[in-house]
Amino acid sequence: MMPLEPTNNDIVSVIIPTYNSAKNLPLCIRSIKRQKYQHKEILVVDNYSTDETQFIAENLGANLISHRGNQAAARNMGLARSKGEYILFLDSDQQLDGDVIEDCVQKCSTQKVTAVKIPEVFVGLNFWSKCSVLWKNSTVKASGPQGGVPRFYTKKTLLKNSAFNDNLRWWEDAELYQRLKSSGLKEAWCKGQLIHHENDPVQSIIRKYLFYGQSVAAFKGSSAKAPIASTFNLTLSTMAQTIKDPGRSPNVFLGCWILFTAKAFSGALGFLSRLRN
Repeated sequence: MMPLEPTNNDIVSVIIPTYNSAKNLPLCIRSIKRQKYQHKEILVVDNYSTDETQFIAENLGANLISHRGNQAAARNMGLARSKGEYILFLDSDQQLDGDVIEDCVQKCSTQKVTAVKIPEVFVGLNFWSKCSVLWKNSTVKASGPQGGVPRFYTKKTLLKNSAFNDNLRWWEDAELYQRLKSSGLKEAWCKGQLIHHENDPVQSIIRKYLFYGQSVAAFKGSSAKAPIASTFNLTLSTMAQTIKDPGRSPNVFLGCWILFTAKAFSGALGFLSRLRN
């Protein structure tokens, strides 16, 4: 007797926005394919990369979608083209560790939640990536048990709430989460974790925060209040956490603060440039 095909209610659609992600994408896709949960599809939404990203995506069995736009727009496009009833958003420099997908599906089906948060651990190999990792892992610790933003949702929840604001280059996930919480989002935590590889060169990080600053200026009215206030408070808590971290080296600690200063300056510059336009 032939096994039944999974219905849309069983399928998890994993959506990965990419742009020149050839270095990281293989690790990401292979970690998804290693997941014990079998009813899944991988959608790579690529912003017309000039490296081998598209070739790698197709060669590793992902569904490739070429789409011009930022990360929020790419996620919305992936959502529109997805087949599943569950949606998992990943970045190309992340990999799944443990049975993340299966656990998220079980949380939704048995606990009747509509969103699942996945613990995230940042790792870095070179000096500046270790400096960035110190800050980001400190942010995770400072956030506490209630921190973080879900990456796994029921598709119905996203469609009912208009998904991501594609005018935003930063905080698009926080802005969505805020809207969903105000409408009574039910959420849980996953047992597995995400491993986030930090390997961007410093100039790319600075350029990224310039864009982020421009995105902050795009917030209007009450939608800006919660992300801005929570980010400010979390930044203060993260500063304190980097000081308390017993595993940090003096050089990495100093580099972390130099990098933070450079990111803050770039973000402010981007914010001011957007206000002038």
